[in-house]
Amino acid sequence: MKTPQLAYADSSTAREIEIPPFPASQDLPPPAAKLQLAELSSARFLAHLAVQWRKLPIDPSGQRKVMIIPGFYGGELSINPIKYFLRRQGHFTHSWGLGLNKGEIETLQEPLLKRLDALHRKHEEPIDLVGWSLGGIFARELARMYPEAVRQVITLGSPVIGGPRVTALHPLSSLFNWDLEQIEQDMLNSYATPIPQQVHAIYSRNDGIVNWQACIDHWSPNVKHHEVATTHTGMGFCTEVLQLVDRLLKQ
Repeated sequence: MKTPQLAYADSSTAREIEIPPFPASQDLPPPAAKLQLAELSSARFLAHLAVQWRKLPIDPSGQRKVMIIPGFYGGELSINPIKYFLRRQGHFTHSWGLGLNKGEIETLQEPLLKRLDALHRKHEEPIDLVGWSLGGIFARELARMYPEAVRQVITLGSPVIGGPRVTALHPLSSLFNWDLEQIEQDMLNSYATPIPQQVHAIYSRNDGIVNWQACIDHWSPNVKHHEVATTHTGMGFCTEVLQLVDRLLKQ
């Protein structure tokens, strides 16, 4: 496989499309303090899932091949609920296999592309990508860079503009040495290369980590948005979200 760059698309070689104006990041602040505090109660979604697990409807007709990418500092454990729920529904689910997602694109890009390529070759068909938060950003870029290996993209609370600036992690930017302006500009530049596949963007107005408005994609050609009632941290455990992802995969 010719390894493309996972970091955002180079607009000098990308197909030119007309892009509507982007809102200024300062118009999309991090979530309000009360929403951030509500994230502390996200464990209730996991508790509810544990209670309802055996009662959830099972329809093992799903046959999709799925790779699930965790959010920032999420790992294999964080995506187990969605992975095993989708497996119960008949899908062939795989983790990204790279441990904790520390957001290091330069380090992760080659092994992530190799992982996608290996699954594509194994199943001999395009892979559905499910990405939670930062994992959804990665999934979108994989679809741009290696379109023949991706069937569709499903994102959970993933910002499409603004980067860390529109999240509750904004105050930690200096700790992680994030160049906020560069990250934001890279995300904007990526739209010069449209995502050809269907994208399903799941978001919640109760999101206390990412400003929900930053999850609304007004510029990609094949996007559908789905609003749910959960916190950001609860998205991977919420029965509403899990069942929605299953329905989208079966379409």
